[in-house]
Amino acid sequence: MTTSGSSSSTPGESGPVAPTGVGRTALMVAAARAAESARADHLFVDPYAADFLAAVEVEQPVGGDDAARMWDSFSSYLPIRTRFFDDYILDATRTVRQVVIVAAGLDTRAFRLPLPPEVVVYELDTAEMLTFKQRVLDARGARPAGRRMTVPADLRENWGSSLVAAGFDSCTPTAWLVEGLLSYLSPEHNDRLLAEISDRSAAGSLLSIEYLHVDAVALMAAAVAGESGAELTAMWQGGGVDEPAQSWLARHGWDAEVSDTYERAAAYHRELPTFGDTLLERFAEAARNGLVTARRH
Repeated sequence: MTTSGSSSSTPGESGPVAPTGVGRTALMVAAARAAESARADHLFVDPYAADFLAAVEVEQPVGGDDAARMWDSFSSYLPIRTRFFDDYILDATRTVRQVVIVAAGLDTRAFRLPLPPEVVVYELDTAEMLTFKQRVLDARGARPAGRRMTVPADLRENWGSSLVAAGFDSCTPTAWLVEGLLSYLSPEHNDRLLAEISDRSAAGSLLSIEYLHVDAVALMAAAVAGESGAELTAMWQGGGVDEPAQSWLARHGWDAEVSDTYERAAAYHRELPTFGDTLLERFAEAARNGLVTARRH
């Protein structure tokens, strides 16, 4: 584990090494966040997103018409998702003093949100991702608003003990965030992930999650199928959750509320694209109730 002020540099290395595999998608997210931050009517500002992109060579997603339109749709949707979860974290930390960001990627909420200084933010991800992220943040001289602990972990395995070793207290209410992860894990792995979160959540804990049903993930994979989208399709193969969001969370002890993405966009004075009677429209409809918040009872 590393604390916010530590450096993850390794002697002999000249600069950050870009994440690979699923980690590469975090750079796509950073690109969308950098673009949103540059807008005059931005929904948020991520002052570090452009630094992650500058540290490596990022390839713009390419492919057929559906793949390009999927990326355009994602670029429109991601600011909505980011703002929704920003609002959740800000609201949660009015009372909760422990935040866990699962599969944190290049998330910089510990740095860019005005969190109370007594809040501890735990970031779970692979050692590769956390090392890359720390080097870029160190180069910027970034400092978190409160305390930040990074916890290297394989989320398909038993990661709870590593979180506890970093100082996490299972007896204290926690605000959990799971953003952009479920499509990369099988229903079995997702169920184990939620079980682990639930087992370590005291009554009154909060959870916000980007939910995707297996049917939505399959439609998303089909939309980018082809040679250029083969890597993404492979990563999404068999991913998602195989039961409705509210019943899935209820089975694990959570009272959940589902938000409609298009309604959230309208509340932020944004409009999400529509695609007519196409595969992409079927995906958008299947995924539109993917922003979920829940409370542990």
